[in-house]
Amino acid sequence: MEKVVQRSKIAHRHAAKRLSKEIDHLEKGKSWNRKRDSLRIRGDNHALIVTARKERAEAWSRGLLAPRRDVGDKAKTHGALSLYSFNLPDRHPRSLPKWYWVSEGDRVVVTKGREKGKIAEVEEVQREKGAVRLKGINVADVAVPSWVNQRDTTGKDSVQPIAIMVPIEDVRLVYPLPDPATGKLRDVVVEKLTCVNREWDKVKKEWDQGMRAVPGTNTLIPWPEVIEPEFQDHEDDTLRRSVDEVTHTPLLLNWPMPASVIDELRNKYSKFRTRHSYEFTQKIEAQAAKEEQRKDLHLTMRTPLQELAEVRRKAKAAESRELTDEQLAKIGEVMASEAAKRGKVASVPA
Repeated sequence: MEKVVQRSKIAHRHAAKRLSKEIDHLEKGKSWNRKRDSLRIRGDNHALIVTARKERAEAWSRGLLAPRRDVGDKAKTHGALSLYSFNLPDRHPRSLPKWYWVSEGDRVVVTKGREKGKIAEVEEVQREKGAVRLKGINVADVAVPSWVNQRDTTGKDSVQPIAIMVPIEDVRLVYPLPDPATGKLRDVVVEKLTCVNREWDKVKKEWDQGMRAVPGTNTLIPWPEVIEPEFQDHEDDTLRRSVDEVTHTPLLLNWPMPASVIDELRNKYSKFRTRHSYEFTQKIEAQAAKEEQRKDLHLTMRTPLQELAEVRRKAKAAESRELTDEQLAKIGEVMASEAAKRGKVASVPA
């Protein structure tokens, strides 16, 4: 049975190594994609700025003779951003915040950029980009491709105003707190928030949001209320009473399911299997005991001389290993002579 256990351990170890290599390869691919997207978006935005500057200079220098550019394919999309480059690229996981203090429905103020000082509501939080989308803030015209409009039956235009993401480092939370002097509520810009009472969710295997607190104070800022979606019932839906009906009561004296289910979940002869049936365990142990007995078969085929040598070896091993008085005296004489050569006096045992 020891061989079966060792084989399972080795198989799990090799599988873990392969999984680690696959994860490493996948992470490298994601990093390469993030870098490629970042360079592409920066290049597209830089080219757009350079082109706009040239067109503006040409329009200023030529005046009424300047060529019209909002014609042809760009009749409706001239001056609009591309759908593929208006958004922010994904950030490296190490550069992302470990805890997001903002959620949908919060009111924040922009601290950088052209919208500095404006207060708006958070519509979306994108954790992969470390950014938030604000309602009515940082809006730009984006050229939507025709194949996107074909899927939409509302008849939207090819140019739509879309709010561009704002990095989470460029916004601060705005929350009404009482004035210490008057006691009236007023909007306060919270510079920093800390997380308290955070717990590990064993089901989702992730940390929950915890609670928001202002450092150095006992002020707790609640999270925005989450509006639960309303679902429409249909005729083919399962009834609630059918879901709550108890159809099985587990007992400690009986198996909750047949023991053969493990063979259906995992191959009976899989090298990754760690739980085996009683019959299989007894069979493996019997084979191991038989192999152990075969190791001593050569002892039954010894010659008389081999048996005599075995008896002498055991007798020699049983003999006392203590030194005799003559041996001790001889050792003392040698020690004394060696000490006399070095100019020292040594005591000779009697």
